[in-house]
Amino acid sequence: DGLYTANPKNDRNATLIPDITVDELIAMDLPDLVVERPVLELMRHARHVRSIQIVNGLKPGLITRAVAGEHVGTIIRSDS
Repeated sequence: DGLYTANPKNDRNATLIPDITVDELIAMDLPDLVVERPVLELMRHARHVRSIQIVNGLKPGLITRAVAGEHVGTIIRSDS
């Protein structure tokens, strides 16, 4: 449904991270990410894209809700 502290398919204790900054995410050094690590580096220096939202596109309605501005997954922000 978003970014987790571990792979939820393999770890029952994995918890959803609803909101995090790029720097916090890099510092966590998670072994498995839903985005490529270079995306995080690009976000640090981007002028126009300040955040991305990770959503589960397989669940009906979540993409529509995210596009409408609702927080439905994980938001990764370039600043605090």
